[in-house]
Amino acid sequence: MPVQLSTDDDVDIPSPSIRNLSLSPLLYLVKAFLSLTPPRWKPAIYDAIIGNRYMCTPMYHDIFRLPFGLVLKVVKKHSYVEADALRFVSTLRDIHVPRYIDSVSSQYKSYLLTTWVEGDCPGDVWDDLTASDKERLAHDLRHQLGSMRLQTRSYEFRAICNASGGPVDDPRIPWVARENLQTIPSSQDFAAEVWTGLDWPMNRDTLQPLLRPLIDRDGVPVVFSHGDLLPKNLIFPGGLNHWRSGGEKICIIDWEYAGWMPIFWDALKATWLECEPDTEWLQMMRMIFPDCIEELDADWQWRSRSGVTIL
Repeated sequence: MPVQLSTDDDVDIPSPSIRNLSLSPLLYLVKAFLSLTPPRWKPAIYDAIIGNRYMCTPMYHDIFRLPFGLVLKVVKKHSYVEADALRFVSTLRDIHVPRYIDSVSSQYKSYLLTTWVEGDCPGDVWDDLTASDKERLAHDLRHQLGSMRLQTRSYEFRAICNASGGPVDDPRIPWVARENLQTIPSSQDFAAEVWTGLDWPMNRDTLQPLLRPLIDRDGVPVVFSHGDLLPKNLIFPGGLNHWRSGGEKICIIDWEYAGWMPIFWDALKATWLECEPDTEWLQMMRMIFPDCIEELDADWQWRSRSGVTIL
């Protein structure tokens, strides 16, 4: 059943008192201890913890659950993007994310320590969601993401970059990282990378007239974006039943592709793996991003007709 939302498009920014939950005293001590630990020691400490089966539980190939409600994420590359994203988002109001504890990066690995969020991913319980659940989920995401947009929106010149201020490296536009490892100067230049191949003979008279006006337009706001808004990156804190009973708002995890992007980017990234134009998830995204419907429709045309291979 399609998701329906109320017609109230305004997103109120809540008072500064509405923020992510505070850390427990124990986690404050852990964070303080790690802040005093020399960074050069931390990779060895984290590797030792990972190698101790009594201290950690492997959840996925690079995710390890630790005692005290913590989780350690290890990435095999030098990157502070997700750490910087979580630090930045923690300064915003009403965005529900794991709490940042510590991070360190060596030449070949990056380590990120955050609070563990126990619960269910929407993708794992999608068939159990009622129409009311889906409406509430859409409303919650629309409010959180709308709030983040309002708090970070900029019409002034701002380069398109990741959360650390570096080049964009994203699987939706892999050619950018392969061919042009630098920040992108404008929304127009970024859109040209997103919808590439328009000068190919098969697209010149079809997709190019549709997409060129979207690419060349001025005044597209740049906002801080999650960059990977998929069901697997959302959690009902405490589980679906707890959330239904009025528990915490949906938690948004995995910020490794976050950055400063044109305002339509989260809508496109949330739907780039959809293979049909009328899936329930895509329709929900149209409700969450009502100001990006033109870009969603155009992106579907490009993905289904351009002949450009993404993956």
